[in-house]
Amino acid sequence: MVSISRSSAGWVVWGGLLLALGYLPSLRTNFDFIDDGNLVYPAQAGLSASDYAGRWWDCVRANVEHLGPFRPVLWAHWHTAAELCDGNPMLWRLLRMAWCGLAAALLLRLMHELKITPAAALTAGAAAMWNPYRNEIWTSLTLAEGVAMPYAMLALLAARRAATSNSRAVVWDAAAILSLLACLGCKNTFAALLPAMLWLRLTKDGVPLWENIRTAGWSLIGYLIPLALPLGHFVYFRMNWQPGHYETPGPSLDQVARIGSWLKGAAGLDYLGVGMALCLPAALPGLWTKLRESRALVGAALALFAGGVGVYSVTAIMAARYTMPAVWGIDLLFAAVLSVVWSRPRGILVRLALAAVLAGTAIHFVANVGRQEKLAARSRVLWDVLHHVEATAPRGAALDWKSGEVSAGNFDAEEGIHFAWHLQHRGRDDLRIRLVDPQANPLKRVELPEVTGPSLYALRMSNKPDSAGTEFAAGYRFGRKQFRAVLETTRPTAELDPTLFDLMKKRFEPTDAGLLEALRPQPEDTLRRTAGR
Repeated sequence: MVSISRSSAGWVVWGGLLLALGYLPSLRTNFDFIDDGNLVYPAQAGLSASDYAGRWWDCVRANVEHLGPFRPVLWAHWHTAAELCDGNPMLWRLLRMAWCGLAAALLLRLMHELKITPAAALTAGAAAMWNPYRNEIWTSLTLAEGVAMPYAMLALLAARRAATSNSRAVVWDAAAILSLLACLGCKNTFAALLPAMLWLRLTKDGVPLWENIRTAGWSLIGYLIPLALPLGHFVYFRMNWQPGHYETPGPSLDQVARIGSWLKGAAGLDYLGVGMALCLPAALPGLWTKLRESRALVGAALALFAGGVGVYSVTAIMAARYTMPAVWGIDLLFAAVLSVVWSRPRGILVRLALAAVLAGTAIHFVANVGRQEKLAARSRVLWDVLHHVEATAPRGAALDWKSGEVSAGNFDAEEGIHFAWHLQHRGRDDLRIRLVDPQANPLKRVELPEVTGPSLYALRMSNKPDSAGTEFAAGYRFGRKQFRAVLETTRPTAELDPTLFDLMKKRFEPTDAGLLEALRPQPEDTLRRTAGR
């Protein structure tokens, strides 16, 4: 077995930077329309510190009232980044890349602390950080899992260092507890970290478990205190549930099946399955010895997996990001197996296993970059539409946002909501967005006010060139595929009465000539109402 001294751990910094560079292509991407519309813009200038604090608390409270989650730390991150970056998407993404690098470095450091060889840690870390199922927490600028990951890794690492440190256990205990609190302030589901933290804290090589419990003493109570936050919130949430809040119907076999399906992708079985299967026989007979010697790693991995599955089993929704922290347990076990394989003599089976794993990791990287390109293309199309609408639409115009299943070639309702919020922050809060289904039936969402009266525009996706309206397109996968959006004028055109056009001229400044030209083909009744405002 390869021995690693703590003094040789400088590679984790460079490793973290290397893994973060996998998201370098995203620097060219503008804000998205999934989470960014109401979070990336700074507050108005001239606010005092108390004003900022009040604004932050209003957002925290509104989040509880409208959706249910209590996320004070997450809102602090969002507001701080918005003020630092001042609406600049590249600065936002540079900050996100740096945060990603910190998370990756702490993951590598945790593996190092659990006696994973550097080569195995870097390979397993790359497979985890570049996984295309999980990359949304870094390509999206605001997801809670991305904000919380460095805190989560530090909480696990500090708990382990508290167990192995003879003189600074109290300091490491405090760091672990504070990091767990920060995680819970991002998302309550990170309470699933606690069993793994306790196991890491109470497991020390060559020392019986009961002796570690006695040595840890009252510090163990400190680890339990943060649980008051999610438990108290959960009780409040259930007592004050209302339509629009997240639902927690309780465990079900259907939800377990959903979790298993998403864990398959998040663990990388699509690309790493062959390599993982070859690693098991390639690691024998040293694998059993490694696992028996690594009680801390194995116990923490199983605790992360069980806790992560358990905390999401009570819900009825699932996504790739919800596989965390369960999938981190799989990452640790995979790293432990790889550590043995990298240490074995280079026989044919070992070479085949390592080649398959490295090939799978390379495919992860390519697929990750491909998804970043796809996200950028979708964002570019919607920004082209937004720029067109904000520059040409008359005041008070309404737009029907045709939404449905994204997999069926539709825009998502969430994108329509954030489209409206982007417009509001850019000074066109007069424009109204009505969410409709593919059959043009209105969809009610608490995030947007109800739109009455007819719409002037309708926006939809198109799978092929479409001449029914103004088309916007952006290519990805080297131009072999495209996102297309079609903006249609839904009301009949009419020639303007010269008197009415003169009235419009008096209403607008000369600098609004472009707007006047955009108004010319619109129906007369719309223009008379606009001119009369």
